[in-house]
Amino acid sequence: MSRPNRAAKPRGDEQTPRTPGAPGTTGTGAARPSPRARALAKRRSSPVSTFGALGVVSAVLLAGLGYGYSTRDQSASAIVHTSSRNLPVGSATAVCQAELGAGSDSTTTVTAFSPGSAASSASGGAADTATVQYLDGKPFDPLKMAPVGSRSTAQQVPQFASVPDNGGLPRPVPLVLQANGAYAPGFSAAELLRSDSGQKHGLAGSACTTPGTDFWFAGVSVGTVDRDSYLQLANTDTAPASVNLTFYGPDGPIDTGTIGHDITVLPKTSIQDLLSTMLSTNAPKTGVASVHVVTTQGRVAAQVLDFDRPPTGTKDGRGFDFIPGQGPAEAQQTTQTIAGIPAPGQTLSKFDLVLTATGDKPVSIDHMYWYGKSSRIELSGQTADPAPGYTKRDSPLSLAPGHTVVLDMKDAAKDPDESAALQVVGGGGSFVAGVRLVLADQKSNTQDTAYLAPTLPITGQAVVPDSNTGGAAKSTLLLTAAGDKGATLQVTTIGADNKPVVDPVTVPANTTLAYTPKATGWFTTVVQVQPGSDPLYGARVLTDQPQKVGIQATVQGLEESRVLVAVPPVARDLSGAVAR
Repeated sequence: MSRPNRAAKPRGDEQTPRTPGAPGTTGTGAARPSPRARALAKRRSSPVSTFGALGVVSAVLLAGLGYGYSTRDQSASAIVHTSSRNLPVGSATAVCQAELGAGSDSTTTVTAFSPGSAASSASGGAADTATVQYLDGKPFDPLKMAPVGSRSTAQQVPQFASVPDNGGLPRPVPLVLQANGAYAPGFSAAELLRSDSGQKHGLAGSACTTPGTDFWFAGVSVGTVDRDSYLQLANTDTAPASVNLTFYGPDGPIDTGTIGHDITVLPKTSIQDLLSTMLSTNAPKTGVASVHVVTTQGRVAAQVLDFDRPPTGTKDGRGFDFIPGQGPAEAQQTTQTIAGIPAPGQTLSKFDLVLTATGDKPVSIDHMYWYGKSSRIELSGQTADPAPGYTKRDSPLSLAPGHTVVLDMKDAAKDPDESAALQVVGGGGSFVAGVRLVLADQKSNTQDTAYLAPTLPITGQAVVPDSNTGGAAKSTLLLTAAGDKGATLQVTTIGADNKPVVDPVTVPANTTLAYTPKATGWFTTVVQVQPGSDPLYGARVLTDQPQKVGIQATVQGLEESRVLVAVPPVARDLSGAVAR
């Protein structure tokens, strides 16, 4: 289904106008006194006992307000755990955006995988369940959740359920996948969108999103003629969420007035906005920015899907893909590593690096390292002036607070057979980075786009739920060991028969290895880093070139699976902290 552009609304598509107000509160009844407490109360009938009891109550109340203190030394026996413990994750939520009316022949594939064993329960008695449904609670019949250790997939679903937006146009409803108990540790879900023709043409893949409060998207389009970046916000909770958007462009923070602030997303609903309309009349014809999505109340799952518009006089689009979101952990790193840059061959026509200084301090980009197939090298600055729209890559490179620059990095990819990772080392203030790749096929006159973002190193396990090899389709893992020792790992593939195939892999020190998984058809990939390895970064590159369709490509970065969660120390009961 085709989707015309429309102006953004600062509220949910199916929502009523917002009314300012504080979140609702709930209360609980008073706890019933224990038999021991009633016996003590009977014995303490003197004024001294009465005042002593009042003192204890006052101390407890003050402790609840943050002013309490221990009236005696805490004995070791009173504390159950004196330090935080790592326990298996007990629940996991993933939100899949669904298709955005990509084309008349568009499809969406959704795949989920729980790597744990069926014999291990992670929830301490909670039910071991995995469910999938639409955000509004309606069933999603195409996907049947398989047992732990098996892959669950709904292949090439032609159309999702939809609801009318404010303009009366149908808008697809996102999916919510929920894993509990033994399903939760390492639970991963991903979506793959494909459209072979029409204004929205290409291949787009992404991990489904975990709800959160803080997201960065580097390199979104705020232009009106070349690209369209759509932001989708979904609220899976039972309370409203309030969201603020801040844009950082080439000239610093962009003033959007009241648009993009205090966006209300009601429970179990989603909204979808074209980001360029947030700038109203200030939107340029072409423009690149970074957007910061922050909730002031509640949580949302945020995703950005970007489309390259068809050139003038043509009907087919020029590619689309998800722009990866980055959390605070990635945005706070002064050294950011972007894995998954494919070998240029004869197809890589554009390689742009987007950098945004996100704080109130200037940023100095002091080093850029290239991890290729044989070694790590430091990239030098550019000597020639870049093309219009680009900033010259100086060494070092200075970023003014709140400003975004775009660097042409195509000269770094000199070897046509070399896949790589790019490492950016900065100082001073904080920054975010992102990469936009354009892959073109001259014979069919087609192209597709892919987006990369920095990721944290993998120290344990990473899962790519869906890959494909067969016919013109090919999946490749680009694995980078950033250190002097190298990395050893196990790559496990699980195909349609759910039988795992394990392959040991070694990545030499300070290099990038292009590894082809030993699988055919559709399969899930699990990467397990062995102890003693250097930090490992990676991505899955999926390409396809069907006849009469042209080139299609997408890249998904490897991210550490959430297998364990830290539990803080706890006291056995209040008597261990308050004296009688």
